[in-house]
Amino acid sequence: MNARLIYAASEHSANLFYATRFFAPDPFLYLQEADGGATHLCTTSLEVDRARRTARVDHVHDWADIRAQSKIIFPQRVLDETGLIVFFLKQLGIHTVDVPSSFPLGLARKLDELGIKAEPVPDPFWPQRTIKTDEEIALIEAALRITARGMNAGIQLIRQATIDSDSMLRLNGAPLTSEQVRGEINAQLVREGAMPGHTIVAGGTQGADPHEEGHGPLPAHAPIILDVFPRVMATGYWGDMTRTVCRGRAPERVRRAWEAVRQGQELAFSLIRNGVSGKNVHDAITQQFTEAGFVTGILPNGRQGGFFHGTGHGLGLEIHESPGIGNKDQTLATGHVVTVEPGLYYPDMGGVRIEDVIVVEPEGCRNLTVQEKFLELVD
Repeated sequence: MNARLIYAASEHSANLFYATRFFAPDPFLYLQEADGGATHLCTTSLEVDRARRTARVDHVHDWADIRAQSKIIFPQRVLDETGLIVFFLKQLGIHTVDVPSSFPLGLARKLDELGIKAEPVPDPFWPQRTIKTDEEIALIEAALRITARGMNAGIQLIRQATIDSDSMLRLNGAPLTSEQVRGEINAQLVREGAMPGHTIVAGGTQGADPHEEGHGPLPAHAPIILDVFPRVMATGYWGDMTRTVCRGRAPERVRRAWEAVRQGQELAFSLIRNGVSGKNVHDAITQQFTEAGFVTGILPNGRQGGFFHGTGHGLGLEIHESPGIGNKDQTLATGHVVTVEPGLYYPDMGGVRIEDVIVVEPEGCRNLTVQEKFLELVD
C-alpha cells in the first residue's frame, strides 16, 4: 500500500481529524508511510507544541525546521509551500502518495510537476471509519444527549404557546415563530458546547420539503418538524434527531401519517442487523407505507409526495457519512452507526419525520437515542 497523504484543515476534514485527533483551523500535512508505517504531522510553529501534546501521530514536525534542513541542502533556493512538502516526502524516499478524493487539484498538479504522484482514493479514505469503536459510540451517545436537550428546549417553547382564534401559536401575546424556536434550540446546544447545524423548525405545509428550515409564525393543529443536528466542538462528533409535534389536535390524516412513520421506524429496527442490505430495509418501509395508503411518487401538481428520501445515513465525524440506507445497495455491518428517519410528505398536509440513531449489532440493533416520541401537545 502506498504512503497516504492529507493536506487540509482538520476543522473541516473528517478524514484528517480521524487520523490525528488534532483540531486546527489552518491546513497542515499528515503522512502515513507505506504499508501502515509511521505517521507524521507537519505544521507551523504556532501549532507545533500543541500538536506534540495532543495529536495521535508518531512524529510532529515544524515547517520551520524542515525549511532550515532544505537550506542546508539547497542553500540558493527558497522553497514555497509545495516545495517544502516535496522536500519532506523525498527525504523519506516517497514518490507516490494516496490522497482523498477531495484533495486539492491544484496542489496535486504541482506535486506531480515536482516528481510526486498523487493517486486519489475513492471514499471512504479510511474504510475503518465506518465501523465505530466503543469510544466513538460513547461520544456519539454524548452528542445525542445534548441533541435531546436542545430538542426538549424547542418542544417546551411550543408547548407553552397558546392557540389564537386563527389557529396560530402565540407566546407572551406575540406570534410564535420558527425562528424563535430554532433560537431556543440553538442556544441550548451552544450552552452545552455543541455547534448547531441548520436546525429545522418547519410548521404546516413548509414541512412538505424535508430540508426546509422553516420561517415565520407557526400554526396550531398542524405538524411541526424539528430536526436537530449539532456537532460537539470538543470531540467533533455529531448528533442527529428529528421529532414531529403538533400543538393542539392533529388532523386525522396527520395522525395516520405519524403512526405510519412510527411503525416504519419500528420495522427498520426489527430488520437491521449485521449483513442486512440497507436497500432491503428501505424498500420494506416504502412498501409498508404504500399498503397503509401513503403512496410515493409525483403528484398531479408536479411535486413529490410520500417517502422520497433515504431511510438513513451514517453518522460520526460527519453528519452524513457511509453507509446509507436507501436505494443504493449497501450492506450494514456490526459497528455501523446510522440514522433511521422515515418520513411522509405531502404539499397539502406538510411533513412527518421521526429520526433516531442506532448502532448495528450481530443479531439486531441498539437505539442510541433517548427521547420520547409523541405527536400532540395538548392542554
